[in-house]
Amino acid sequence: MHCHWGTVVTVLRRRERSWFAIRRGQALSVQCTKYHVTHDGTVVVTRNTNWTVYISYGPEATEVVRYSSGVQRTASTQTSSWWLAPADLMLATVTVGITIIRVLLSRSPKAVESPGLVVLDVSYTLDQVRGRELEAAMTARSCSGLFSHVWSVHPMVGADGSTSDTGPLRISELSASHTVIEARLSSSKKWNRMPLSGFAFSQSQLLGELCRLVKSGQVSAVRVGDPYYVGLLGYLVSRCGRIPLTLRIGADYDDAYKKTGKPVHPRLLRSRRLEKRIEHFVLTRSVLTVAPSVAYESFAVANGARPETCVIVPFGGLLHPSHFDEPSGRPCVRGELGVEQQPLLVSVMRLEPVKHAADLLEVVEVVRRELPAVVCVIVGDGSQREEMLDQVEARRLSGSVFLVGNKDQSWISSLLADADVVVAPMMGRALVEAALSATPIVAYDVDWHGELILSEENGVLVPFGDQKAMASAVLRILADPVRAVEYGDRARKIVLETMSGKAVDQVERDAWLRVLPRTEPEDQSPGNHNSGGGAG
Repeated sequence: MHCHWGTVVTVLRRRERSWFAIRRGQALSVQCTKYHVTHDGTVVVTRNTNWTVYISYGPEATEVVRYSSGVQRTASTQTSSWWLAPADLMLATVTVGITIIRVLLSRSPKAVESPGLVVLDVSYTLDQVRGRELEAAMTARSCSGLFSHVWSVHPMVGADGSTSDTGPLRISELSASHTVIEARLSSSKKWNRMPLSGFAFSQSQLLGELCRLVKSGQVSAVRVGDPYYVGLLGYLVSRCGRIPLTLRIGADYDDAYKKTGKPVHPRLLRSRRLEKRIEHFVLTRSVLTVAPSVAYESFAVANGARPETCVIVPFGGLLHPSHFDEPSGRPCVRGELGVEQQPLLVSVMRLEPVKHAADLLEVVEVVRRELPAVVCVIVGDGSQREEMLDQVEARRLSGSVFLVGNKDQSWISSLLADADVVVAPMMGRALVEAALSATPIVAYDVDWHGELILSEENGVLVPFGDQKAMASAVLRILADPVRAVEYGDRARKIVLETMSGKAVDQVERDAWLRVLPRTEPEDQSPGNHNSGGGAG
């Protein structure tokens, strides 16, 4: 079979989970080592020896990829006429342009009547929130009742491949005061042949819904979870409602790019140069930039945020209540894992290059030379899962390393308390959860780790990327139970003193009150006028 000029075949690379298009035979031969067609019309594409893709070649075929995590991801593969790709791009461009113009021209003349908050964030879908017991991180957005209602918005459900990326706008109630709005990459399968246009129409529908909401007077601020795509959406919504745009920085994105060489949203924006332009645009227009650490605040200021608009709000307010329970009172899960008496190392992270999860395999290999019975349990999922499973087999670590996937917060809190050492190549909120377990921590001296872990006082920091030093520190702690208890107790005490829910809420509330517009009551009749306070 030959790929002719008019043929476009989209292929999912099984390991990297990214997309590329075969537009003609020449492009195919450049990108792939070889390909052939089986008797049933299936195209078998092989590149090097790292991955092989099997797709059905036809007018409308489907590829189903099964991962060991048990998640089934389905992606459409299309063959189409030569004119569809440029037509798709043109229609998407026109749709985006018209949508932006309509949003900017339909600014709300109505005053804010009640303190509501719209949060745009792509971290988790509602199903993931419920499945992993992450409701606390969602409900914390109300700032202990400062906002009478919160609308949490996920604009790109299905982009990570964890669920279907096609479907209508979904509006659900997390609670009486919290609504979740989710838009998928496409609202209908009819857009399968024109994915750019499908995405543009889906986002246009979402923006229309959000603009109607902010023009109703029920929303007093917009918060975005990163300064990139959702930052642009948040800017448009804030302009439409004439309300403040605020931002929460969840990482040092420059540092992440240096380590991985990949943009934050490689499938959406593709270019780090483009991301940097968007990043500066959003940061300079945010009236409040919240960061959980000094490192992340420094990133924001270095890239355009005004220092006077920045405030540090620690991770503590986002944690599930089970992490604050006494470690000794948490249920034991060692028996469930079959590691009752063995030395247990634990790590909680996404299996992504930016987290350096693969470094744990070398650490375990070194530790096992001294302690053959050691076991490492890694909680989390991500694009490196298959690669890490292959490495576990290649290094003969099958009985020592267990990738257990995503778990709920109660289970994670128990596992952390059961561990002998928490190993942290790169952790965010999970580092705070680990400290609350009173289990000693060995971490790379990277990102914000040094703000929580004081080396040789409440844990151990080792040079970034030094896997042998990390393994050596683990062995020292395992050999000294008294020191291990001291490190763990001190780390828990620091978090309880500085990141309790009450303390974090007060810091965040004070920051919000500086920027929220005054709310106007719905009844503006003479004699019943009340100017209201900053939060209503």
